[in-house]
Amino acid sequence: MNAVIYVRVSTDEQVHGYSLQTQVEACRRYAAERGYRVVGEFKDDYTGASLDRPGLNQLRAYVASDTTGVVIVYDVDRLARKSVYQMLIEEELARAGATVEYVLGQYANTDEGRLQKQIRASIAEYEKAKILERSKRGKRGMAQSGFVLVAARPPYGYSVKSEPHKAWLVVVEAERQIVILVYRWYLYGDGQRGPYSIHGIATRLTELNVPTRGDQQKHIAKKRAAGVWSGGMIRHILTNETFTGVWHFGKTKVISDGNELTRQLKSKRGLGKQVARARDEWVAVEVPAIIDRETYDRVQERIKLNVEQSKRNTRREYLLAKRLRCAICGYTYVGITRREKHRYYKCNGAHQRPRVCSMPHFRGDLVDDAVWQWVKTTMQNPKSLTAGLRASQAETEQANQTLRERLSIVESQLHEKQNELKRLLDLYLSGNFPKEMLLERKQQLEQIVTDLERERADVSDHIQTVLVTEKQVAEIEEWCAQIREGLDNATFEDKRRYFTLLDVRGKLAIENNEKVVYIKCKIGKQRVSVAATSHSSNTGAIAITFAACR
Repeated sequence: MNAVIYVRVSTDEQVHGYSLQTQVEACRRYAAERGYRVVGEFKDDYTGASLDRPGLNQLRAYVASDTTGVVIVYDVDRLARKSVYQMLIEEELARAGATVEYVLGQYANTDEGRLQKQIRASIAEYEKAKILERSKRGKRGMAQSGFVLVAARPPYGYSVKSEPHKAWLVVVEAERQIVILVYRWYLYGDGQRGPYSIHGIATRLTELNVPTRGDQQKHIAKKRAAGVWSGGMIRHILTNETFTGVWHFGKTKVISDGNELTRQLKSKRGLGKQVARARDEWVAVEVPAIIDRETYDRVQERIKLNVEQSKRNTRREYLLAKRLRCAICGYTYVGITRREKHRYYKCNGAHQRPRVCSMPHFRGDLVDDAVWQWVKTTMQNPKSLTAGLRASQAETEQANQTLRERLSIVESQLHEKQNELKRLLDLYLSGNFPKEMLLERKQQLEQIVTDLERERADVSDHIQTVLVTEKQVAEIEEWCAQIREGLDNATFEDKRRYFTLLDVRGKLAIENNEKVVYIKCKIGKQRVSVAATSHSSNTGAIAITFAACR
């Protein structure tokens, strides 16, 4: 029989004998003892409290497309840290023709076997909750005792000195001088020129070939060449309050925002959305100061002023400001003005030092006009609008197929557990089983039913959110009909408001010696259509055409 192996570990479990290699070796021995032929191995370094994991998703796709009889897992809590998720994954794999077997425990496909498995899964869920609670309490206690928690990533300008369960920040003199220089340049300049911009500081440090933190510490991922600074690095230095002599613990927390099903997976980032905590919840730890508080506050005032002026300066000039990206390097296209009248969109990748992109400028007025003409034409033509919405419905329906399958599995499991509760009542009335045992089983089943109902609600709500219903189509058509007459005389502010409501986004590219702009327009949360522009020769001469493109 063909078998595949699935193993999982998260960072805090490495020390408990759950290393990936240990699990793989145990699963291989299990397969050899039973005569299974291992045809695939899938690994995850990700939390078991999520249904969507990179390795698990690969396993699902493999089992669905190949003849696999058995999925071997080291233990129940390796498959999932929530009992409901463990049941859902097993049901999904069973529908694809594969059964799940565990190295540490054989569970017969009987009521007793399923009960034992559910008890083990419930214990795993409880253990995970206790691990998280102890970890958070321990970290907060360390911060309250005056120690920092930065692991191997101390702020620039510092290194970390540690002992068992203790860590301090110490100043790195060479980096301290760079921090002081960055603040001085930003506020006063270098004596030959006035205050530098953030980008100007990054360019100057790159020209001086000053090593970045990533150049000196190999465990830090680095996208750029050695000695190359980015504006983001400089901004982080200018806004890091640690330099004033205080490091804070607990500045953010993770909450559930209902988007866990669609959020892009990031290893070791956990679930939910990271949001800021109220400042009075932070824990302050004293560290050596590099910048005085007055200098830091002046820098924050200048950054705030620059942001306000930036918004004020671009708001009336560029219709697609902050809505365009380069199709080659992924950087944002920004607006620039030449000779006080000629407006262009310029790739920020070409603005880096050294350059990371060679995309040319795009005429701002022609790009803006092309996109607006397409949006206006779509809104003025009821048939085009309806056709776009229908196409969007079909596309989303296909994309949501996985969610619908998951919903079907949840409903199947929910029906089964509700029936178990009814059978439990019959056993209680018969008087043949101890009341205490039946009550304990009843509590377990009720908790499982509650979790399943919550999961069903989450999946159903998400499907309803991303789909455009018939009622919503009618509302959109009615809204477009109300503003249709005034589109020809729309002001710049009107156009910006429509773009915001429709969430217009674009990518600029060169294809077959033509400049094209790919536009995605969302109505509600749906992609409506995509348009392209083409040109005949150079940046200054673009002939506008309209065509439907993917």
